Amino acid sequence: MSEVKACSQVGCDIRNDGKCLEGLDQECPHFYWDDNADDDEEIAENESPSVVKKSSTKIEVFKGAELSLREMLSVTQRYPCDFVTILGDLDCGKTTLLATIFDLFQIGQFKKHLFAGSLTQKAFEVRSHLSRMSSGSIKADTERTKTLDFRILHIAISNFDLSLKKHFLLSDISGETIQLARSSGSAMKEHLGVVKLANHIIYIIDGEKLAGSEKTAALHDAQLFIQSALDNKIFNSETVLNVLISKWDLLENLATFNLEELVVNKINRRFSAKLKAINYKRIASRPHDENVTAVDMGFGLQDLIEDLMNFPLLQKRLTLQSEVSERFINNYKVNENER
Repeated sequence: MSEVKACSQVGCDIRNDGKCLEGLDQECPHFYWDDNADDDEEIAENESPSVVKKSSTKIEVFKGAELSLREMLSVTQRYPCDFVTILGDLDCGKTTLLATIFDLFQIGQFKKHLFAGSLTQKAFEVRSHLSRMSSGSIKADTERTKTLDFRILHIAISNFDLSLKKHFLLSDISGETIQLARSSGSAMKEHLGVVKLANHIIYIIDGEKLAGSEKTAALHDAQLFIQSALDNKIFNSETVLNVLISKWDLLENLATFNLEELVVNKINRRFSAKLKAINYKRIASRPHDENVTAVDMGFGLQDLIEDLMNFPLLQKRLTLQSEVSERFINNYKVNENER
């Protein structure tokens, strides 16, 4: 008895015709191997056709892995979602932000919001592993994202009184991709074109660089990226850009650092007329242990979650179907009345 392809989605006939309903083949999150060779039921040899033997079937287990852009469909078809793109240079804290949000929900640190589930819980756990004692690490850390492609994590969040529940798709992309896109218009369009579909766009500037000798370069790189995104029509006059200054624990008591003068005024002067709005927040996802400050783990993330929950800045409807599926599906858009 040999294994055959099977799918948990209703209406998918991959078992018979070998074609995925979504055209995803091996990447489909609903795909699994079934050890039924030809039919779900076999007619027993030398017995009446009414006598059958039921062959065993494999149980599909929850994978919880990160999603590709194509696999986002498996979530957007089930729920209305806000797509949040998190951009920023190498080691600025993009993945650490994702891991810390997940960790803070597990320990009940957010006072106004509750964790309401995730279809990519394993992916969150993988990103949080090096920050936990079980990893054997001497100090909390986060493994860098290496792939040039977007990886997507899903999380559902509800208000404490359960009056509102929202689903978010959070991007995780390497700093190398951001550097490549910043230096090449074709790379910007190829790797970051999906940013145009985002409901919320976050750009993180590395606070550790701002605190040291690289502050001029860090600000220059951020401005160069924003300008390139505008030139290549990734950003436009309807874009609301949320700039996060990470690792605020390194900047809080730095007398020589003035956020308004060094960052806010310079970026606003150059781009405020070209974008719909530019918002600024200070965060410290995981403060340095050796840095004695009043900044706690997850500083600024409560405000960030509140903004995502309360201010749905819908620049574009999240409609990827025409790009990634052979089926014409127009029924899975984010509608205002579903919020």
